Amino acid sequence: MIKNVLIKMELEGNGIVNRDSSGQKYIIDAFDIKNLKGHKSNNNVLYAKKNFYKDEDGNVSYKIKISRDALMHDIFKNDIISQNPNVVHHDASLYSYIASPISILRGYLFANKTETIKRDGVITLCDAEQTDGALSSIEVCSRSGQKEEDKDVVDNSLFFKETVGDIKYLTTGNLDLTKLQFITCDNVFGRYSFNPDKFGLFKEFLTKNLPNFSSELDYYQLTGSAIDIPEYGVLLSNENVIFLVKEALKRMLGLNIKRKDAYARVSSLKIKFVENPLEDIFNNEYGWIELRNEQDVDSLDFEPQSFYNKVDLEEAKKLRKAIEDKKKEVDKVKIDDKKKKEEQKKNRSNKTESNDE
Repeated sequence: MIKNVLIKMELEGNGIVNRDSSGQKYIIDAFDIKNLKGHKSNNNVLYAKKNFYKDEDGNVSYKIKISRDALMHDIFKNDIISQNPNVVHHDASLYSYIASPISILRGYLFANKTETIKRDGVITLCDAEQTDGALSSIEVCSRSGQKEEDKDVVDNSLFFKETVGDIKYLTTGNLDLTKLQFITCDNVFGRYSFNPDKFGLFKEFLTKNLPNFSSELDYYQLTGSAIDIPEYGVLLSNENVIFLVKEALKRMLGLNIKRKDAYARVSSLKIKFVENPLEDIFNNEYGWIELRNEQDVDSLDFEPQSFYNKVDLEEAKKLRKAIEDKKKEVDKVKIDDKKKKEEQKKNRSNKTESNDE
């Protein structure tokens, strides 16, 4: 039974695909990184995102990186142009979106005046960090514009940017099968993903997007959970989970970030199925499977572990009612205490006014 899917993804490219703010100049000045110093006070410099390191002797080095957000954006670039909050005003548009593979995998957050629905993404992916010895430098560039020669401040027509030649990166992550397997419509744990009253519409789109989807709403409990509270939602079948895992991997294979003067694309994608979390780890070279194309992904054969147990409906309703009744009782005590304090405050105020007279 597979509990998790580890990911190891290598990229190769040329140039800088992910830029940082000009505030990076303070780090560069503080540690006197000479090859990254631009014009005078380092104004008008476009830097690459990077991680900085200091060795035992106090020497500072850095590695260029591509942020996790940039990677995720490119992985799903063919699925959606941008997330549009206006879909909350149209149920069919909203539920078509949240029932799509991209939303189930990447997560979402939509809010209006009546409710907020949200789902955490199931893909963990770290920043892709440089793995080779490519050294970046500051290059002088220019754009069309007027420049005042008698001033020390350089006009925007002349600027500097960090550049690099061929470069390689590595990122690691995982696919969380526990999160992937269950879609809740319950707010008991603060992860209300859809309105249960609109499950019919949600199911209609899930049926179109997932193979042989036939799940229904019910109460479930996470196996081994220390909190004995059932949660209302829909449990995806193993067939649906496997389909979504393969969809995620196919999108990762197609990662190809393009800029007008740079690019970065996947050169190697490896995964490891986790059965024993103590043995199936990143540092263990055993068990990695290299995926070279979509055919390799389609040929993957595994059985996900079932992380949730179905709870008896009547038992679940009884427990949830007891919790709700206790919550109402606590809320009532809080309201009564608040009213009592306000009344005491009012009485003290009236007494003070009476003494002043």
